[in-house]
Amino acid sequence: MLLHTSNLPSDYKVIAELNYMLYKQQRLFIVGSENSVVFIIKTPSPYPNYEDEPGLLVYQKEFPRAAAAWIVNTIENRLWRSAAEGGEPSGKNSVTEVVADEKLTLRRTMALGDAREKGFVLINASRKSVNFDEDYQEIEFSDRLLTEGGLLDVLRKLQ
Repeated sequence: MLLHTSNLPSDYKVIAELNYMLYKQQRLFIVGSENSVVFIIKTPSPYPNYEDEPGLLVYQKEFPRAAAAWIVNTIENRLWRSAAEGGEPSGKNSVTEVVADEKLTLRRTMALGDAREKGFVLINASRKSVNFDEDYQEIEFSDRLLTEGGLLDVLRKLQ
């Protein structure tokens, strides 16, 4: 079910609204419940006959709430660190683990968004896409969004 940030179910609340930074004019909403963290990307719709909200396309990605701590730890202590610093071995650019009974992958990538920035792709292989006919959900985060944009701080608050 596609969530609408202006009319959320009573057990959900908007934790943060950020400039998504990867693509122009997109906003990232982080919505939380007791058991879930939901990333909602809103972008202006170029299709007048297809809008999820007035003037907007909405993309929703869902993860267990425990994923917030896992994301922060995996980025800061495993993928941003060298093997000598206790990170993943040289050449390993992704981590796949089961978190709260859901199979998650965090993959380092070097060319995200319009500016082709360094960042990560977060995949939940345990949930079907809300928006597309795919057996998984994924979202991209640039390093800049994580640090300057404040996403890491938001995820820390969800722990």
